[in-house]
Amino acid sequence: MLLYSLMIFYIVLNSSFSIKIEDISKHLGTRTPYRFRYNKEDSKIIYPRCKDTKIWMVVRHGTRLPSAKDILGMNTVLKDLKHEILMQHKIGKGSLSSEQLEDFEKWSNNLEIEKEKYLTYEGQNEMILLAERTQKRFPNAIRKEYNNKTFEFRYTATQRAQQSARYFTVGLFDRKISQQVVFAPATKIDMVLRFYKHCDKWQKQVKKNSSTYKEQKIFGNSELMNKTLESISQRLSLNRTLSLDTVVLMFKICGYETAWRKNHLSPWCYGFDRSGAEVLEYYIDLKHYWLDGYGYNLTSQQACMLMKNLFEKFSEDGPNATFLFAHSGTLLKLLTHIEMYKTRALKADTMDVHRTWRTSNIDCFASNLAFVLYKCEDGDYILTLHQERIIKLPMCEKELCPIKTLWNYFKDSINNCDIGDICRLD
Repeated sequence: MLLYSLMIFYIVLNSSFSIKIEDISKHLGTRTPYRFRYNKEDSKIIYPRCKDTKIWMVVRHGTRLPSAKDILGMNTVLKDLKHEILMQHKIGKGSLSSEQLEDFEKWSNNLEIEKEKYLTYEGQNEMILLAERTQKRFPNAIRKEYNNKTFEFRYTATQRAQQSARYFTVGLFDRKISQQVVFAPATKIDMVLRFYKHCDKWQKQVKKNSSTYKEQKIFGNSELMNKTLESISQRLSLNRTLSLDTVVLMFKICGYETAWRKNHLSPWCYGFDRSGAEVLEYYIDLKHYWLDGYGYNLTSQQACMLMKNLFEKFSEDGPNATFLFAHSGTLLKLLTHIEMYKTRALKADTMDVHRTWRTSNIDCFASNLAFVLYKCEDGDYILTLHQERIIKLPMCEKELCPIKTLWNYFKDSINNCDIGDICRLD
């Protein structure tokens, strides 16, 4: 309760401060722009007496457009709210700066619902630059010459994943050669890249289980959240308190528009200071912790399909480079399977500011997880990178981990990875 009281005091104290991009840019949850997160150091990663020989990488699609529901919300709820904010300032009750008001005046939404979740230009650039940096780090595993026997590309049956894969190949090769790249056929039912979509047991016991969202719902009704909603409404000079649904929509669009436009802060971010953004970020994290993370064992158990695929591709006759383009749900479940960012269970009654499970850090747009096989004089090793940064897996003593260590640790989940059995309803 002391933490809550301090947070509420901080929110009230800062309710009149002007918004800065650095205040909220790292707290936008799953819509955090990749440019705020990636590792800019792209020199070759060298280990003495070792050679990078294979890479296996899962990539979340790049920055995308909102869902049809959110586009509709922009056209109705936010359009009306924009006029309400401007009206309050016209009658002298507002506190936004002239520049902020001008941004609201200019704001409009011309997105077509038919293009929901489409990859944006920023998303295309994210993929091109990610590919270029990855190739610089591992030039032996990722050759500049394309060969359909040494490269494997696969994506889910979605426009954003397909286009992410296409632009990634532009970064690896060039536009002309990328047109010659062979991609694995995308299927509506993909038990490797989107296993959870077709796992009946998980769908019923986790995704459609009201208990999964219990902590998030409690937090949404908490005193801290109510004070946050009041603060946001005051910052926009409204004579009413906005609903949680409206503020969540604002927060989403703040993230989207900031992500797909460089050097630009969406006017919908003006309602948030850092503390407000952190509260909304935690609200999002509560959902994903219980839906995609450590809330239920079944969630990460399904990701054995990806670990199985990894070891298959790292066999002698596997391709040198495997690139899989998927989604937030895929990456988070795989991260949980390899026991990364494990933290005490996230609860509504305490906002854990020191948690390692923070979607803004681990699940931004274009989030990625790579495993690189090194052939060394004393055996085979695997290096793991998340967001292009080297990480040490919990079951390994060092960052460069013997492949035998990983095989022994995951052998049960790999050898017994029967997705039909795992997902069968009792």
